[in-house]
Amino acid sequence: MLHASLLPLANDRVRLRPLRAEDATAYAEGAEDPTVRRYAHLPEPHYTPATARAMIEGAAHDGLERGDLAVLAIADPADDGFLGSLVIFDVTEDSAEAGFWLRPDARGAGRSAAALDLAIDLARRSGLSGLTARTVTDNTASQRVLEGAGFVETERQASTAPSRQRIEAVHYERWLPRPMPALPLTTERLVLRLHRAGDEDWLRRIYERPDVARYLLDPPWTPQLAERRLSERLPRTGLESDAGALALAVEHESSPIGDIALWLTDAAHGIAEIGWVLDPDHGGRGYALEAVRRVLDLAIDHYGVHRVTAQMDARNGASARLAERAGMRHEAHLRQDWWSKGEWTDTLVYGLLADDVHPRG
Repeated sequence: MLHASLLPLANDRVRLRPLRAEDATAYAEGAEDPTVRRYAHLPEPHYTPATARAMIEGAAHDGLERGDLAVLAIADPADDGFLGSLVIFDVTEDSAEAGFWLRPDARGAGRSAAALDLAIDLARRSGLSGLTARTVTDNTASQRVLEGAGFVETERQASTAPSRQRIEAVHYERWLPRPMPALPLTTERLVLRLHRAGDEDWLRRIYERPDVARYLLDPPWTPQLAERRLSERLPRTGLESDAGALALAVEHESSPIGDIALWLTDAAHGIAEIGWVLDPDHGGRGYALEAVRRVLDLAIDHYGVHRVTAQMDARNGASARLAERAGMRHEAHLRQDWWSKGEWTDTLVYGLLADDVHPRG
């Protein structure tokens, strides 16, 4: 369900807020624009100030109160004036559909994209794991906006619009990662925390070891490389972050013993990859398996990703056995697909689907 308490939301281009009675005239005028009438397929064929006000005070208000419908104003962030409308409808526990329109004088300034970004934020923070959208096949402007916001076309077929008309529509989907849970993550014996300044020293001590670097893409780390790699890890604070990645230090009894990462490879569809490195001095005690299982649980149960993969040098038998013990399935052996450290190497691919963990009824 949608959480009305999150509204209003704003960025530098628009403000997304509940409709108000004083928006009725502007809403009715905008809804009569020929482009809006052609493409928006609103529930009513025509709006007057009176019918718009009735909708605002009735269905829009009640739907927002229930959390299953949000008919919102796209407003100017400077003066809060009405620019258009965005609706989130057919809300279920996990997903909803979004649609939007702007009045003619508000177009061409990136406002549709900005409003859609706010709608994505509202849906994500409300706990939804996906948004869908539809647009008629010749509405290329809306298609560009949706694709720019990370929506991916899934099919083209006839469907029934909110206007109750049958339309030939382009269907889109976008996966929404939920906000990161409170950190650090914990297991029975481990603490998994975000990286912080100063971690480059212990990271280098692990990654400079020849037996660690042998199967990785990097050469043994130098102090300079350690600083660079830490700077890359610091902004990786969650799949919902701009980085689309999570990098965690693995600690046992307050001492760092390795690190583990989860990152998106297909943000629109919720496909991620996992990778890990453990200090060999702490191997053989199940710590790596404990950390990997915890992050896989996070990926599937919290973020709701569809698929997680792990790729490794085929000579790295320890990592392959770990992936299998963590419940991942061996899916491929790619022969000489990677040039690494002066030689062609093979790659093993392991995968875990959400359906493997939670089979559909």
